[in-house]
Amino acid sequence: MAIVPTSNHRRMLARAVLSLATGSAVVSCGSAPPPVEASAVSAAGEVRIAPDSPKWRSLQVETVQPSTERTIATLPAQAVPDEDHTVRVSSPVTGRIESLDVHAGDHVHAGQPLAHLRSADAVQATSDLAKARAAWMASRAALTRMTDLYEHKVSAARDLEQAKSDEAQARAEYERTQARTHQLGLGATSVSDVYVLRAPVDGVVVERTANPGAEVRSDNGQALFAISALDAVWIAVSVPQRDLALVHRGARLRFRTDAAPDRTFEARISFVSDALDPASRTATARAVVANPGGALRVQATGEAQLLVTEQGDAVTVPTRALVTHGTGTVVFVEASPGRFVRRAVTVRDDDGVTATISAGLAAGERIVTTGSLLLAAEADRAP
Repeated sequence: MAIVPTSNHRRMLARAVLSLATGSAVVSCGSAPPPVEASAVSAAGEVRIAPDSPKWRSLQVETVQPSTERTIATLPAQAVPDEDHTVRVSSPVTGRIESLDVHAGDHVHAGQPLAHLRSADAVQATSDLAKARAAWMASRAALTRMTDLYEHKVSAARDLEQAKSDEAQARAEYERTQARTHQLGLGATSVSDVYVLRAPVDGVVVERTANPGAEVRSDNGQALFAISALDAVWIAVSVPQRDLALVHRGARLRFRTDAAPDRTFEARISFVSDALDPASRTATARAVVANPGGALRVQATGEAQLLVTEQGDAVTVPTRALVTHGTGTVVFVEASPGRFVRRAVTVRDDDGVTATISAGLAAGERIVTTGSLLLAAEADRAP
């Protein structure tokens, strides 16, 4: 016999179904969604980093730039003083160095004392000047008297001509001794054995061979000081025989040195020697580099890269963006915000700072330049 549900049964059944449905909804709404990991590998070589992850803050992404130049050779080089703006100072008198007024590295101005000497040549020059001046003054007075006597018919014309000749000779001797003392830089006020050796130009004392008490001569050309204007310096490049065909006047170079690790200096070659050094079998190339503020120190050694204009699809990236993967090299390309894809590239040149990529990247793409090793570790976790 079939049981027909009454209206009460139907109401109770409806309440039970509604209660079950409500309970299921409550359970569904009250459960938190599964947590999103800060980083996750969604496919082979693909890494996702959440924007609120600490790992995100350790990443730096940069845009790939087209390569406009290429390094064809890297050669040893050294910064040296510009000889066109360097003066080597020697003593024009023979004597003994009594004291030194400057040291290597000092900035000096034209006319500034470099050293004090005791010199018999200084005594001779100032004494000759004093005697010549006295003789000239006496001959002038004699000429004045003789002229007056001649005008009063007291002396003969021959005596007047002799007085004029004596005055002219005395004046010439005075002018000669005066020029000599001016050439030596001596004062014309008194006779003295002190000679002050002065800087002829503004610059920096890059070399000093003078020592207190040393005897110096005026006839051997010994340089006591070297003064150079360091707002421009030479880059002297040693060029092996195999690279001589690449080096010519006008070629571009870039110089880097550990003495200025955050700077690069660019110039064009202005000189290439015609002969090789017999000992090293290298030629010397030279370029003038602007050096405002003296950031580049003379005698600093480094590397000079010879550059040529680049044509093609090659791009440049920071070397730190490259990661070794197996036997190849990869970078991590930003496919979308927070999503990075590992991609193999072909490296043509790498100078330790900038790498030239010949295949695998295009200008305008964005890659990870800082934190690429972190992404490599995450990508290696892929199943």
